[in-house]
Amino acid sequence: MAVAKVSQNHVIHMVDVNRFSDYYKLLRVTCRVMNVFKCRSFKGMLREPTVQGITKAELMWVREMQRDMTDWKVRFRRLGPSIKNGVIVVGQRISKWLKENWNREDYMLLPANHPVTRLYISYVHGVDHAGIETTLAKLQRKFWIPGARKIIKAIKNQCVTCRKLTKKLEDQCMGQMRIERMKPAPPFYYTAIDLFGPLTIRDTVKRRTHGKAFGVIFNCLVTRAVHLDLAEGYSTDDFLTTFQRFIAIRGAPKIIYSDKGTQLISASKKIENIGEKEGVTWIFNMLSDAPWYNGASEALIKSVKRCLCISVGDSVLNFGELHTALFSIANLMNERPIGKKPGFSLELGGYLCPNDLLLGRSTCFCPSGMYDISGDHKRRLKFIQIIIESFWKKWHRDYFPSLLIRQKWHTTRRNVRVGDVVLVQDSNVVRGAWKLAQVIKADPGQDGVVRDVDLRYKIIKHGKGYDGGVDKIMCRSVHRLVVLLPIEEQCIHSS
Repeated sequence: MAVAKVSQNHVIHMVDVNRFSDYYKLLRVTCRVMNVFKCRSFKGMLREPTVQGITKAELMWVREMQRDMTDWKVRFRRLGPSIKNGVIVVGQRISKWLKENWNREDYMLLPANHPVTRLYISYVHGVDHAGIETTLAKLQRKFWIPGARKIIKAIKNQCVTCRKLTKKLEDQCMGQMRIERMKPAPPFYYTAIDLFGPLTIRDTVKRRTHGKAFGVIFNCLVTRAVHLDLAEGYSTDDFLTTFQRFIAIRGAPKIIYSDKGTQLISASKKIENIGEKEGVTWIFNMLSDAPWYNGASEALIKSVKRCLCISVGDSVLNFGELHTALFSIANLMNERPIGKKPGFSLELGGYLCPNDLLLGRSTCFCPSGMYDISGDHKRRLKFIQIIIESFWKKWHRDYFPSLLIRQKWHTTRRNVRVGDVVLVQDSNVVRGAWKLAQVIKADPGQDGVVRDVDLRYKIIKHGKGYDGGVDKIMCRSVHRLVVLLPIEEQCIHSS
């Protein structure tokens, strides 16, 4: 017995647990070291581990883990602890039930803070990467570990395979509001542009011939007014024709915001000379695959499509009819209330809508009431000034406070850092084929929060694998990323 004890101590001291990442690899190495002591020769290292040898190695590690549990009789008295074959076991109170139902009489008690315990839980979790309760149920087939749920949750959160399977996208708090949206300006002075569609139209002459057209939305970032138009195609020239109609009706905007559509970029270059004369500045979003950067337009496009579904439905209109329908929808959207609703309070007066500034009234119908129709220009000018002042007074009172509230992404999360290994969500591929990339640049914004990063990735052709080409660079929003292996965990694994 003394020889066995000396051998066990020597075996334990010869095996460094911290150098192992697999539970059964630890047991196999321990079994080979035990064979060396058994044969009294290093030739025992060459013997293949047997089932009996691995079982003895596991019991040896269980005894080693339980060595520091000196207060087990008091601390775990509710579990009915006892010693069996030199191992602390629990479950004495229900031993008969365990034997009849599970073919076990007891559980071996393991401390929660030992590295071997974490190795075993990692092994059980790594079999199927199931949930916390499933892993806990499988864990309790042999061992009883106090506080096991906390360890399982930590292991699952750090599991790269689970992150790859669940693909939980990163989250970050909403950025700062553009200054252009928070100060009064003429209608469409700051304008956001976007295209939507395609919309099916029929030929005016050949009614059975169908084609495609694209809707164009111009929305004022300050007053939230909407101007809808229809482009005959998706080309740059088709968009420029629509843009010229907009300028003729609403006037040239000071600043235009849009995403990086190919026709929009080309159009901005073609109107560069006109822009210098009229003072038009075109600003593109930094990222091409982040529609929320132009969220002011995207939210309104959703409403436009809903109105089209209600008014047009499955009918196929010609170009002129659909053009008229879009104009009517634009008027309906400009009648929508913005900001605070009056509700039951008479003191707030009528609700605020974009038409109050565009038309001087909330609806396009003729206003009712007695108006001074005399030709006094001073009275007419005073009347217009009253309308404008009333709009901006309501705008400050009802709409401006709503800009201070973050509608989503309220909490600041961990910043994506250089060196993080990530999966990149791509809307053009299936969910299981996302690119694996590494962050090479992560510059924080004015508030110290990283929202855009530069990534490098390798092109892997389907069926051919990696051909050794040069790394590709792309820029993406953090909301399109799934962080698989943060840089700090890489440092822990490498050490």
